[in-house]
Amino acid sequence: MLKTYVVEGGIGKCVAFSALIPKLKERDGEDIQIYTPYIDVFSGNPDVKWVIDQNTVPYQDERIQASDEIVFCEPYKSNFVKGEKHLIQAYADLLGVEYDPKKDKPKLYTDQLKADVDKLLSENNINKFIIVQFSGGQSPINFNGQNQYMSIDPGRNYHPFLASQLIHMIKQQHPDLTIFNFSLPNEPNYEGTVRPEIPFTVWHELLKKAETFVSIDSSLQHFSASTGKKGVVLWGSTGWNQLGHSHNVNMNYFMKDKWEKEKFIPIDPRNLMVDPATVAAEVTKLIKKDSK
Repeated sequence: MLKTYVVEGGIGKCVAFSALIPKLKERDGEDIQIYTPYIDVFSGNPDVKWVIDQNTVPYQDERIQASDEIVFCEPYKSNFVKGEKHLIQAYADLLGVEYDPKKDKPKLYTDQLKADVDKLLSENNINKFIIVQFSGGQSPINFNGQNQYMSIDPGRNYHPFLASQLIHMIKQQHPDLTIFNFSLPNEPNYEGTVRPEIPFTVWHELLKKAETFVSIDSSLQHFSASTGKKGVVLWGSTGWNQLGHSHNVNMNYFMKDKWEKEKFIPIDPRNLMVDPATVAAEVTKLIKKDSK
């Protein structure tokens, strides 16, 4: 049965959905179709027949109309809002498929961009590097760099003062390490970092070669689930029990790795006041572990 799945954004939500594509193909009996504003998340996926651009193609498109069924579900308007279910589990429940967190991982196909990454690194004489993301909440679709930066959830952003201190500490401890700042042009930039203007799919491919990463709850930490790269994720108004990935070091001001529901208040501004020295120490551990 040919099904077209309507998958709306943001990027992280689409990345989460990708974990279930093999199960959906198996259940439906053939490759699936996806109608989404973030077509690059699903491009090249061998289990997807068509990725159709929601930004430019109407529902009347013949590929959509040829579907035996058009499926839409919205996990953010489901039991997910009770604060217990992981996003991928919420999708699985709505779609009627089983989800195994140990086996069903998000997957982006960006191997074709390896040459772009190699060129970026060679032209800038970069060997060892990490990637950081301290701000987010903007869509790259129809992005206008002249607009003032506004996040859909500023409670997820690591404060620029703390971020600057962290970058300084990492550079002191690892002077030969390049730090890439994964952010859009109107977001905060930091002394001691490099910010190339490249598509998010190239960032995904670049992450594969990084020593590690530091991220808030935004695109970079979702990409880590696809690449398998382990890093440090700093959490503010959201929780890693629902949106994070267990291979990372997940922390906020009140807890680390083990999720304790009673300690979490989404609107508490202290959540993201994680000491930069604590984060720098975790980064050093991961770099040393990766180099062994």
